[in-house]
Amino acid sequence: MKYQHCILKSFLLLFFFGSCQKEESVANSNSGYQITNSNITFNSKTIQLIGANTFHVFGAGSADMNSWNLDIAREFIGNIKETPLTGNPIQDSHGAYLYSIQNIVDENKKQNKISWICAFGWDGNPSTLFTGKSPATTFWWEDYKAKLRLWAIQFKDQNDVWIEVWNEPYRYDRADGYTDAIWLQNMNELTEIIRATGNKNIVVIPCAEQGQDESVLLNKGNAFLVGKSNILFDIHAYEKWLLDSPTNINNRLNTLNQYNLPIIFGETAPMNAGVLMNPDPFLNLIYDKGISVCAWVWKKDESDQDALMTQNGLPNNINNNNWGTTFKNLALKTRNPKP
Repeated sequence: MKYQHCILKSFLLLFFFGSCQKEESVANSNSGYQITNSNITFNSKTIQLIGANTFHVFGAGSADMNSWNLDIAREFIGNIKETPLTGNPIQDSHGAYLYSIQNIVDENKKQNKISWICAFGWDGNPSTLFTGKSPATTFWWEDYKAKLRLWAIQFKDQNDVWIEVWNEPYRYDRADGYTDAIWLQNMNELTEIIRATGNKNIVVIPCAEQGQDESVLLNKGNAFLVGKSNILFDIHAYEKWLLDSPTNINNRLNTLNQYNLPIIFGETAPMNAGVLMNPDPFLNLIYDKGISVCAWVWKKDESDQDALMTQNGLPNNINNNNWGTTFKNLALKTRNPKP
């Protein structure tokens, strides 16, 4: 009897601790930032996020974003080849001082900001900016994939670090021979590089036509999502969105929602290709729908119509449809996540 009692006791203890371990594993799998269905969630709660594109690679530190109540720093990495992953700042071949990506992330963590690391350019030259390029046709394709793998390894245990695999791929007019099949192949390959390292964080995938075309998501988005988790699609709202009517914008957003696609608008601003636009009606729509958005750009420069601030740190409203005040007012609102 005593022997049988010990066996029973041991079995119960194993069952108890095994159950606790399983429950802990489930809890951990739902902790932090995740994509659940089409929603961004934090600790299983649906959230809405508002942020800005930043240049912290030239000077880490995001405390100044707090007064605008910003949640995300979408980090411009324009010289992937030379930007250090860890360690002290370095002077690159162009003479610019570049802070390490981990340093940028650490400073953002201190301010409870999400670090959205985005691949903007290969070596700091205008000709090697990623925007408008077909990824696999670039001369740096293989070298970039090696860098992407190192990024994924470095940040795989840092849930508040998201990686966007390419900024604004493919020409806006599809004159580069673009097809949705090419997008699917390229994005699958880049995503697999990250996942092969064990990195389970949110991976951000850009749209086509330099980020503005959501039709690729309607055509291939759900096929891309099969077998994947924590994928977020990035749409950029410039001419193809801001010059559309509010009714059409609303219909387009509703269609994306019907397809159950997880989206964020990673860039929007009043100026892009020379036409002054008014982002306000668009921003009102996405706020009401609980969609997350980042502004272009967190910068103190009133001579830049897209800069959110003046040199004095005030909202920049000079010849830009009051862009600074418009976005600050949005950011200061109580978040309105989807139900």
